[in-house]
Amino acid sequence: MLTLIRQELYKQIHGKFYMGWGIIVLAISLLSGYFYHNSAATSAINSSARMFGNGLSMTLVAMIVFASSLLTSDFSNNTIKYLFARQFSRGQILISKLIMAVLMFLYLVVIAFISTGIGNILFNENRKLQWNDMFSYLGGMAFYLFLMVSIVLLISNIFKSNAVAIAFGLVFYFVANIMNVFLGILMDKLELVKYNPLNFLNIMRQFSIPEYKQITQLSLTQMEIGTIIWGVIFLLITYLVYNHRNV
Repeated sequence: MLTLIRQELYKQIHGKFYMGWGIIVLAISLLSGYFYHNSAATSAINSSARMFGNGLSMTLVAMIVFASSLLTSDFSNNTIKYLFARQFSRGQILISKLIMAVLMFLYLVVIAFISTGIGNILFNENRKLQWNDMFSYLGGMAFYLFLMVSIVLLISNIFKSNAVAIAFGLVFYFVANIMNVFLGILMDKLELVKYNPLNFLNIMRQFSIPEYKQITQLSLTQMEIGTIIWGVIFLLITYLVYNHRNV
């Protein structure tokens, strides 16, 4: 297992994904701080949480791109045969990739915190960081990504091309938001619809806006439990599909 994790780390370090997206998260956070500072309407407002939230938004996009290519990269680069030849089980390979996804998320979150701190000093007149709001964003994002990444990993099992998998993952991200609007209408007519996995993707909004429970029709605790349950279900299905996937 440690060998697999080291190999994944090696691939990511040489792939420069972490560097490119780290720079983007840093740039977006600092740019948002600059524009909030120079806007007459927002210059007097403590914008640290907004800077952090914008940095996390780019982290979200980065993680969807990362998860979409996580399983397909080995098939696309034809390195999957090498992994199987070394007698690693597919379960071990999948777990090593999940660990890498967690490490990538933690890395980008650290970048978001650092860039928010820098932006707060440069553009926010050294106001105190809004830790409560920042951790609220982070908590909602962590639950959201656990479910979203699980779904994206399952979908990406269909493809062998990195580009197609990434494109489909991003399309699903936007389509899921649109579908939630129509599902909200159905929930008013059929109560069971509120337990569908797409409704639990609203957890990020409900973390920041408690009143959002009127739309999801579930408490925050129910959303957290449901998100974990659905995430585990999708990961188990991902394993079953990956375990029977032809090389």
